[in-house]
Amino acid sequence: MVYGTWMSLLPPIIAIILALVTKQAYLALFVGVTTGAFFMAGPHPWAAFETLLDTMISNVDLTIIIFLILISIVVRLMQMSGGTYAYGEWAYRNLKNKKSSLIATSLLGMLIFMDDGFNCLTVGSVMMPVTDKFKVSRAKLAYIIDATAAPVCILAPISSWAAAINSYIPEGYTINGFSMFVKAIPFNFYAILTLVMVFGTSIAGFDFGLMKKYERAVESGKPDLSAGKRSSESADSKGMKGSVIDLVLPMVFLIVLAIAAMIYTGYLNGGRTVIECFANCESAKSLVFASLMTILFCAGLYLPRKVMSFKDYMDCIPTGSTLMVPFMIILVLAWTLKGMISGLGADVFINSLMQGASSAYALIPIFLFIVSVFVSFSSGTSWGTFAIMIPITVAMLSADQQMLLIGIAACLAGGVTGDHISPISDTTIMSSTGAGSNHIDHVSSQIQYQIPVIIASAIGYIIAGFTKSFVVALPASVVILALEVYLIYRVSGKKE
Repeated sequence: MVYGTWMSLLPPIIAIILALVTKQAYLALFVGVTTGAFFMAGPHPWAAFETLLDTMISNVDLTIIIFLILISIVVRLMQMSGGTYAYGEWAYRNLKNKKSSLIATSLLGMLIFMDDGFNCLTVGSVMMPVTDKFKVSRAKLAYIIDATAAPVCILAPISSWAAAINSYIPEGYTINGFSMFVKAIPFNFYAILTLVMVFGTSIAGFDFGLMKKYERAVESGKPDLSAGKRSSESADSKGMKGSVIDLVLPMVFLIVLAIAAMIYTGYLNGGRTVIECFANCESAKSLVFASLMTILFCAGLYLPRKVMSFKDYMDCIPTGSTLMVPFMIILVLAWTLKGMISGLGADVFINSLMQGASSAYALIPIFLFIVSVFVSFSSGTSWGTFAIMIPITVAMLSADQQMLLIGIAACLAGGVTGDHISPISDTTIMSSTGAGSNHIDHVSSQIQYQIPVIIASAIGYIIAGFTKSFVVALPASVVILALEVYLIYRVSGKKE
């Protein structure tokens, strides 16, 4: 019997192992979903096929697919107008060196906090020409994008993530979900330490592991070993008439309209304050609306000024929409795998694991963190992990408000951790796609940077469980991370 047992997590584990060993994400995910289908339906091939197809249909988010198509058209329009190229030239003249380009990329990633998918694709399309000029590998760009997407969204009270987490607090509890989210922010050690790691390594100019290999290859003038297919997809700059405003204005329009649409959809769903509106917003629908309007905005911005011809504008629609096809295939398979995990009763198995946790009360936060990391890494979804773990945490710790804050934060941090390092995570996939990096190269190099962060975060939750204070636990975690990085630096040799 597979349902509700450890075997419910076997399909994603198989997919993850195959992805890391073969470096073939399509094959790994297909084997994972096929295994899950046979687990759910039994040995009959046709029954397994029907289960796979039904699970795929019920778990694919068409709104997200539409958004990806539309945003890729926006990206293509900005490329063909010359706006992206002009911005790259401007940045090349005004940013002094490679270090400044990395910091600028990190800051842009922090500014786009409403949604992680939007963050990944936007930062990638805007900063790729800049980082290319300063000889930054695609793996390093993908790492910065990934490390400033979900970690920033999970720390931002006004984001699609905060709205989702607010909805996971079970009904019947006298707990305000939004207030709980805000109060848990200082205990979200992984997200905070990830940002410390990004800016620290960028400012210090320090690379190690596989990332060092990719960076040294690019700096020496060799082909980028981590570049994916998208590395060759850049518009020819000859004849381009666009300027920096042809990139900046559409991006500002897109961001402002997305925020406005989120607030409006939240108002339609019962929100009366800005906070309530974000808590009740339909983020995916808002992003689709904003992207579609931005395509029309580009027509009004480019065509009257003859930045591009009407024919070129229309050509961007089919050529732009195809940019995301490889990514969408992976995403559909990842969503299907998530549905398999749910159908096999992984939540029942996780709940059974948590039954004995209350016997060591002070260690509950670290236990919640570890289990959340495992669930998120195996399933490739942080939101699904939150849906499983937060109700369990509330039920366990509702009598102790301070410990409940720490427990919620541990679940959020663990969910982001697993999602961040999982090869089947949609955010990880979008980061590699946005950066034009080979997906498995991004996963393999990024996880080496995140292991020290995970260790420091875990120790932080042990300290928090005993002290119930982020004033003690957070600085201790930062110091531990700094010591780890210093040790790696000493072992890996002198920085350049």
